[in-house]
Amino acid sequence: EYHLTMWFDSDNNKYETFYVGERGSVSLNYSFDSEKEAIDKMLKMNYRQKYFSVDENYSMQNRKEVALRIIKEEKLEVIWYDEALKPLCAGIKHDKQRDKYISFITNAKAELIEYRSIEFDGDRYSKTFERMLNDEDIALYALINRARMIKQNRISFV
Repeated sequence: EYHLTMWFDSDNNKYETFYVGERGSVSLNYSFDSEKEAIDKMLKMNYRQKYFSVDENYSMQNRKEVALRIIKEEKLEVIWYDEALKPLCAGIKHDKQRDKYISFITNAKAELIEYRSIEFDGDRYSKTFERMLNDEDIALYALINRARMIKQNRISFV
């Protein structure tokens, strides 16, 4: 089983993302100057891993339906597209002006505290991603991950 990890390497002042594979071997190691770049890369790498190792019960043909099923089964609290903002919640929306899908998080006052469009960065998987996935798929995956983190109290709202 693969485990995706990110850390800050203080020796060279870089954020590093990598997979820890079977028997603790490290593969697919990347270094970034900014935390945002490392997190974006981690989301994309993690989505790619999930896409290829998805459970048969979750056919990836209709990703929106799969996301809704996961949200319902795990009883995740989310803001779905054009719903009103709710406190301490992960959400997804479609920015129609730019035709991009946005993943976001709200604070206790139902204000946006993180608002990000997830876009492809031209890495070696871009061509594969462009054929298989679109921005909505990535934003849906980010929505589920963020909703899980909020439910498990792994996100601090300071």
